[in-house]
Amino acid sequence: MQVLTVRDADELAATAADVFRARVRARPDLAMAVPAGRTPRRMYARMAALQHVDPVDYSRMRVFAVDELCPPAPADGYFWRQIRAEFLSWAKVDADGCRPFRVDAGDLDGMCVAYETAIMQAGGLDVVMLGLGPNAHLASNEPGCAFDVRTRPVRLLDSTVRYILTDDVIQGDVCERAVTLGLATIMAANEVIVLVSGEAKRAALALMLDAPVSADVPASVLRTHPRCLVIADRGARL
Repeated sequence: MQVLTVRDADELAATAADVFRARVRARPDLAMAVPAGRTPRRMYARMAALQHVDPVDYSRMRVFAVDELCPPAPADGYFWRQIRAEFLSWAKVDADGCRPFRVDAGDLDGMCVAYETAIMQAGGLDVVMLGLGPNAHLASNEPGCAFDVRTRPVRLLDSTVRYILTDDVIQGDVCERAVTLGLATIMAANEVIVLVSGEAKRAALALMLDAPVSADVPASVLRTHPRCLVIADRGARL
């Protein structure tokens, strides 16, 4: 695991944007699970600004979701709405290459199986980029989650739901149900990139880096990944 510590949230956004763009330039058709939430927001804004002066061809990407909230969230998902508004709206990724979770599906288990199949048909995920939960959850894999699980429906802890509701992008009710890439799905990716910003994530980052590798700290499993990059600002790292 490589840990890169940057000055602040702005430098984290710039660094993450450079990494994202470099991965696409190296492989224009890469399959990538892209993040939503607070921390990626500045990264997407930075990427959009750079697109005007130093464009990258995103059109051939295969874009997957990391996780998504279930109804009463909207059928197209709160997290995917953010990805669409902040990235896909200007990146011009081919619609056939975009794979959101269909949280309005009548059979969520079957939808998740189909999602895993789509990942396999893409040749597996080249990159998973995601944030870190305040309790060291990874995607929506809460503490106690087994390391060998794949994409599936899950129940979120009350503390996670409360944390989600503090994000201004959420404009409506949130329940405890979600769907998520499993830890085994994430670990099967060629590369995992974790973005960590702010003092609120300091304890979670310390657990991820220093606690025993165990189901109690889902993100700790990434210490066994052959290619994991953590980009953290000083607020989270010190």
